[in-house]
Amino acid sequence: MSSSRTHAERAELTGHAHIPLEGERQTGRTDPDEDIAVTLLLRRRRELPDIHEHLGHLLPEEKKQKHMTQLGLSERHGATSESFAAVERFAKEHKLKIVAHTNSHRAITLNGSSATIEKAFGVRLVEMEQNHRRYRVPEGRLSVPRELSETVQAVVGLSTRPFAKRVAVHHKGAHLPFWTVQQMAEAYGFAPQRSAKSRRIALIELGGGYHEEDLRQYFTSAGVPMPKLRCVSVDGAQNLPAPKSHIKLLLDAVEGKCEFSEIPQDALSSAQCTIEVTMDIELAGALAPGAEIIVYMAPATEHGILSALHKAIANDHELPDAISISWGEPEIGVSEAIRNSIEETLREAALLGVTVCASSGDEGALNGSSDGTPTVNFPASSPHVLSCGGTSVEKVGTGVREAVWNCSQHGIRGASGGGVSRYFSTPKWQHDHGVPLAPTGMKGRGVPDVAGPADPHRGCAILVGGEWCSSAGTSAVAPLWAALVACLNSELGTRCGYITPLLYRFSRTEKSSLREITEGDNGFYQARRGWNACTGLGSPEATHLASALRGKPGKIHSKAS
Repeated sequence: MSSSRTHAERAELTGHAHIPLEGERQTGRTDPDEDIAVTLLLRRRRELPDIHEHLGHLLPEEKKQKHMTQLGLSERHGATSESFAAVERFAKEHKLKIVAHTNSHRAITLNGSSATIEKAFGVRLVEMEQNHRRYRVPEGRLSVPRELSETVQAVVGLSTRPFAKRVAVHHKGAHLPFWTVQQMAEAYGFAPQRSAKSRRIALIELGGGYHEEDLRQYFTSAGVPMPKLRCVSVDGAQNLPAPKSHIKLLLDAVEGKCEFSEIPQDALSSAQCTIEVTMDIELAGALAPGAEIIVYMAPATEHGILSALHKAIANDHELPDAISISWGEPEIGVSEAIRNSIEETLREAALLGVTVCASSGDEGALNGSSDGTPTVNFPASSPHVLSCGGTSVEKVGTGVREAVWNCSQHGIRGASGGGVSRYFSTPKWQHDHGVPLAPTGMKGRGVPDVAGPADPHRGCAILVGGEWCSSAGTSAVAPLWAALVACLNSELGTRCGYITPLLYRFSRTEKSSLREITEGDNGFYQARRGWNACTGLGSPEATHLASALRGKPGKIHSKAS
């Protein structure tokens, strides 16, 4: 094969264009000698089935392997050997080194200098800066040799722009948080003697880490055994918790005792990520005692996120019961190729019987929009996840009274993310639930599906950096629902799996399984009876939800050959 190609011998791969951010500026070209790794995702030898064609009620554990075989998932629909061979020829021609090769996820990772990568994919790599963040992005139309145009689905890793955002809304306060994790569990109907023994919860984490001494002290205080904890490195990321002094600085800033501007940006980011990671572990471990907690530490880039999700579902014999994702990015800022690649992985997880819980965001319906138009977060907008919004607990007694989370803490505004997707159409299980039109005028997927306590004024006690503070944000709701799923799976001996459509069905027939939130707004949408674009179908009534699920026959309706 000739090493020189005419333009006609190459084909553009659509969906990879860089989407500029407000305030973003170019600072120069990427060093031509910089070492860069990119991953090519190859097309499947055959497409994944439509999960709606295979929706049963629950997935009994003993039928999991049979179900996977029926759907062809035992072989994971990997790419063909011819596809990999074509990429290997491409790599050799362009002097790129093959550093990883994973057939189950049709992924092949290539390594080379920036100049070599630019030539191989027909782009320019440039350095950008936005809000003190520095990163690399590709410019131009990404292309590959024509023989690869039907083989390569996406090229991941050219951009290193931080993919996820979280808002610092954690409240320290002069007194202990509103309630303990055990009190919160009781308020939401978790069984007092609950257990998630032999179940697994995967946490997707993007930076920061956890101090083991915090966890030991926390679980001793909560009266819950320290969970079996496994930390998995993704793309070189490690458990790197912020120093305790930085965590205290951040909590003091949230409390209004100092200015955020007084804290170096790197210290601020590391402390916030450490609070998030620690909160996820403590809530998931305390609400689902006995569960193994697997922490996937990944870089906050499109490559890191996709790699973490792939790793989380890579082993058929160690599939998690639930995955908790507390990150998100406004849909309009995610390229089509990356959105489709992540969405396909989420769809695969659903088919495998893994419940994926994703936070809907902490900036209300407008979600940081510069034009005043509502926009939802991805992956919360994926129809294959359980999208988790936030509530504010107003009263606890014989029951819990909640409103939409929308409050301010020392000038930091936080509200439940929610609205309508611009890219995913309305799933059939949301039909007749009053989902409004998306800002584009299309009928879109409504966000969120469910909710839980997110207001820092009414949060649960967590311990991080030796400081007691409050859980906060929809980042706290995703691990709550993941823990509930693990407990339900243990109690019922099933995999709830793709539970989202079931919850919409229950909302018609099993009114007590979810607590409707009818008060408040998220800056654009108003709460109301039934589903709403602030808190979805409502917060959990765990005992009633277990009863509703117990009444469904454990049966898989599959049309797969």
